[in-house]
Amino acid sequence: MFRNLLSFEATTEKKISPKQFIYLIVSVVLSTATIFLPSIVASKAEQDSWISVILAAGFSMPVFCLYYGISNMFKYKTVFSFLEDIFGKILGKIIAFFYLLFFIHLTAIVIRELYEIMRSAFMPKTPPIVFSFVLMIVASYAITKGFIAIARMNEVVFPLGMGLLGFVIFFSMPYIKMENFLPVLANGFLPPIKGSFPLTSWMLESVIILAIFPHISDSKKVLKSGIISLIFISFALLLGVLAIGIFGSKTTADFKFTALEMTRTIRLSSYFARLDSMIMAVWIEGIFMKITIFLYIIVKGFSDIFNFDDYRFDVLPIASIMVPMSIFISTNIDELYNFLKDKFFYETVIFEVILPLFIFLVAKIRKLDKKTNVQQKK
Repeated sequence: MFRNLLSFEATTEKKISPKQFIYLIVSVVLSTATIFLPSIVASKAEQDSWISVILAAGFSMPVFCLYYGISNMFKYKTVFSFLEDIFGKILGKIIAFFYLLFFIHLTAIVIRELYEIMRSAFMPKTPPIVFSFVLMIVASYAITKGFIAIARMNEVVFPLGMGLLGFVIFFSMPYIKMENFLPVLANGFLPPIKGSFPLTSWMLESVIILAIFPHISDSKKVLKSGIISLIFISFALLLGVLAIGIFGSKTTADFKFTALEMTRTIRLSSYFARLDSMIMAVWIEGIFMKITIFLYIIVKGFSDIFNFDDYRFDVLPIASIMVPMSIFISTNIDELYNFLKDKFFYETVIFEVILPLFIFLVAKIRKLDKKTNVQQKK
């Protein structure tokens, strides 16, 4: 039934460059980090949010090295395949299936974030299913074209998104009051540490490397590219903390969409103000790319776990499931915000830190790194 609809969309699969990999990681993390995250971090770390960014970056980089170590052991397999080599067929498939559920949940959250942005700030009267449905149609089409097409599309829109974001930050500078960042560490180190938790959850979405490593052309440059990505993200998040300099920590914590409020403060002249559409363009472009990448990982993972020949046959069923899931994942914006603020970290730390560390240790104990290297040489 789906063969005529999907098979003709296939393109010849090649591999992405390290530069495209950098763009993908930055797009995945920053696309939603500018939505609720500044408010969440300000509510925990207050004026010391900049310290939280530094702490999160310092923790995320060694963890990314862990991701690279795992991926480099199984260069030609994704996490949904090599888990069977490490834990055996049954347990490996179970853990892989939990990773699949994790990416499904992340994708549903991202779709719901876009819905809440559009409903709360731009199109309050539009039914929520419209956003999810249109987004899934376009993302599904992109997935059928292959991963290299997704990477190339991201390479085209990435400069536009970063340029608009840079525009907002640059023209917000005159409104910053440095005294809003004082006093430093007034309540000790605990608030910045707590503020680093949600930041770490976002930065470690670089865990996608476990699912896309076989698609990268030069595996030796992946580690360097990943570190560059995290440094760029850390710098961008530090600039995002400037909202506290504009509004103060308490007001920033009260905002749901801090970046939108920053944009609304920009007034270049009496005829050039209310630049809401700029931040909306950044969010829509970034969220679309993030959903497309995650959805690709889901359909490929589903095919790997259940041994399907062609992942494209899974696109329409899974996309159809994501639409209602994104609507029912929370009852309102406050419930979604509170989940991301208080509970999201505990879910992500399992799949982004604990399980990867466990996978790496078991693989090392079983000396699978040496076995796979011998097999790859053969």
